[in-house]
Amino acid sequence: MARRLAGVLTLWMCSTLLAVPPLTTIQDVLYKADGTAFSGTLFIEWKSFEAVDYSTIATHSLTVPVINGVLRLQLVPTTNATPPATYTVRYSSDGRIQFTEVWAVPPNSGPLKLKDVRVASSTQPGGEPPPPPPGQIQETDVVGLVEDLAIRPVKGTSYAPSRAAYIGASGALEAVSGNVTDCVRVDGSSGACGGGGGTGPGFVDGEAPAGLINGSNVTFTLANTPSPAASLALYRNGLLQRPGADYTLSSNIITFGTLATPQPGDLLQGFYRQAEAAAPLGEAGGALTGSYPAPQLAEGVVSDYNVAANAGIQESKLALNYPTHPSAHDPTAEQKAALGGTSGAPSATNRYVTSQDPRLADARTPAGHGLLGASHNDTTAGTPLRGDLVVAQGASPTSWKRLALGPANRCLISNGSDAVWNACLFTGFSPGAVPFVDSEGNLAQNAGRLGWDNSSRRLAVGNNLGLTTLYVYDAAPGVGVTGLTVRAGQNQGAQPLVSWQSATGAEVGYVEAGGTVVGASFRAAGSATRAAWQETGTAADPSTRNDGDSWYNSGQQARKGAAAGRVHTQPQVLCSSTGASTSATSSTRLGSCAFPGNFLRPGDRVDIRFDYSHEGTETGFTIEVRWGGSPIVTRGALMEESQVTGKADGGIHAEGAQWSVQSWGATLGFAAGVGTLSDSLADPLTIDFLAHLDGPTSETVTLRNFTVVRYPAQANP
Repeated sequence: MARRLAGVLTLWMCSTLLAVPPLTTIQDVLYKADGTAFSGTLFIEWKSFEAVDYSTIATHSLTVPVINGVLRLQLVPTTNATPPATYTVRYSSDGRIQFTEVWAVPPNSGPLKLKDVRVASSTQPGGEPPPPPPGQIQETDVVGLVEDLAIRPVKGTSYAPSRAAYIGASGALEAVSGNVTDCVRVDGSSGACGGGGGTGPGFVDGEAPAGLINGSNVTFTLANTPSPAASLALYRNGLLQRPGADYTLSSNIITFGTLATPQPGDLLQGFYRQAEAAAPLGEAGGALTGSYPAPQLAEGVVSDYNVAANAGIQESKLALNYPTHPSAHDPTAEQKAALGGTSGAPSATNRYVTSQDPRLADARTPAGHGLLGASHNDTTAGTPLRGDLVVAQGASPTSWKRLALGPANRCLISNGSDAVWNACLFTGFSPGAVPFVDSEGNLAQNAGRLGWDNSSRRLAVGNNLGLTTLYVYDAAPGVGVTGLTVRAGQNQGAQPLVSWQSATGAEVGYVEAGGTVVGASFRAAGSATRAAWQETGTAADPSTRNDGDSWYNSGQQARKGAAAGRVHTQPQVLCSSTGASTSATSSTRLGSCAFPGNFLRPGDRVDIRFDYSHEGTETGFTIEVRWGGSPIVTRGALMEESQVTGKADGGIHAEGAQWSVQSWGATLGFAAGVGTLSDSLADPLTIDFLAHLDGPTSETVTLRNFTVVRYPAQANP
């Protein structure tokens, strides 16, 4: 019995030790009075109390960061504690304590806002001052003590003994981290000491890691690698994430755990340090003198930094204290004189004298001769006239001949053997004709099909009308085909294929290299037989789209557009019309709306509106709306009822539809209903609007109006 009791006691003690006190979540967004987000730190303190589950909460404090206004934390409820307790909260921002308030946290299953936990700092939740413990004096009992304590620096979360201290962002005293041999900088960071040998560590604040926040992606990338890795402080919605538990860091890659996967709408922010960029230290050498980090060029050093490469001068030749080549290769005295044209005669060993040397001369004596004289080996002496040409003619022997000037408007051409005067090929064309080479290789014209009106600056292709600047027309409409092609060049790039300009040269429209037509506006005229705008559509939404784009999705049979970076479908009015009247006592169709099979898709919604009127006051009536063959609305009205209206909608899913309906009348009470339908989406569907009178009468029931609208499915995760 004792052993069993001991086992039960041990089990109770273990379960007590492992139990976690109940917690209440406090979540809110804080702003300053100017509308900007509050960023800072909350210092939360409390005295010892006993939670509702008898857990002992020891006196302690808690520091909570608030980033971009986001606050989220969990605290043990105090309103049901023994005795009722409170939390003292100090708000720190811009390096000092801004204000202090008191929280009383009630138990709650969902998140609470600050207004739900705030109480007057001098009262408990019940409105009574908190009783001080016996024999103790509260800080608030001493006039001015709380205010004086608030302006004193307090210990921060990283405060540690035997360390240099600095004032953190919250105004609290923090310990400087680093090695014992490091030097402390004015911003509280530390690093290796040296005469300016380092550039200092880099700090990155509030960086949003790159990665898709969609509830499934767990990998995010920082712009830099944190150094040290432990310097990374990663916040999710203002809550500090735990390395190793919530995420792991490899280089600059963050990998979240499954339970900590960021969800759509979450805010991720990273704060970390970068490695110190070390600069060289010590004495400079080579072409430099002095010491790093500020060496200078040594005396006598000439740099070719600004010497162009094609100058052919290297740094070694810039040092003019040294010869560029040995003197053995210098020209001899005679060669130098020859260069000046003053000595020697051209020879294999004296190649510097040219034919311009004044000492050199052509010993031949010039002799006069006739134009066709013996000096030119001709056989015909002649007297040249104005316009004559001298040509070589004949085969044996070939001699210079005189070719007299030809008649006016004649051209000099080749006949294959000699140069002769002949008819010019460019004569006899009609005014405005554009010459071209015909099928036989001759220059030809066709003024009726290719003409240029120079006075009006108009080119006609296929006719000679010249009605526009460029008139392209098939001159043989019975058998011809008209086509106009503009092909891009090899280096077209982003240049437009076609550009239209105003009279001032301003571009008013163009066709992009990719085929997109751009203009200020477009206008087309439709007709009873043809629509002005025709689009075949695409079975899938385009992968590249910009806000303002619109298209027809032929797969969903829906028109779509892009706005705010998302795709939106456009509602489709399937039917909207007036209906017929009836005096029959059996259900009579007064209107209907039909659409083909496979038109509705899972995710679509169909909205139905209807309006009936009763002409008479002696006979009651009944209205009915059917989805396929199934009634979804059936309402009977008394003889005094004059009007009945209602609406229904169906949410389409893979197995059919789930519908809901509402109806009411001038005196008929409001009624609502819901149900399901299992009609196959592959079958055609008809929505019918029916009515009948309750007895024989000349009164009528009229379907005044009915409308059926489809909202095509669209997913925007």
